[in-house]
Amino acid sequence: MWAALQEDAKRVPGTLSALLNRRVAWWNGCEYCQDAHAAKGSRFGISTEKIEALNDYAKSPLFSDAEKVALEYADAITDTRRDVDDELFARVQGHYDDDTIAELTMIIAWQNASSRFNRAFRIPSQGFWKR
Repeated sequence: MWAALQEDAKRVPGTLSALLNRRVAWWNGCEYCQDAHAAKGSRFGISTEKIEALNDYAKSPLFSDAEKVALEYADAITDTRRDVDDELFARVQGHYDDDTIAELTMIIAWQNASSRFNRAFRIPSQGFWKR
């Protein structure tokens, strides 16, 4: 299932997937997932500076507009006090086609389940990411 949901995803670049996964893992307090996806992002060529700026992505010049809206979409899906309102969804549609939005949503939803699962078991960071 992991391969189908993450590694066989064809529309969302691996760099964006790694950023989304790390962001969702941060929301859910999963140290293991944050570490694993920072390492994955680093392997895909994301700079340490950009990975470390992820929590301030909205104001950071390191992120493209498309990345920012995808990360905001992930925030809205993950934060249970929020919703994906029509304005945000329209902005997502401004950057991504329907199939890519479906893939983005799948990646975000799967990471929510995965990071909550790992958090429940208190799985610590494994030191995958070497800065």
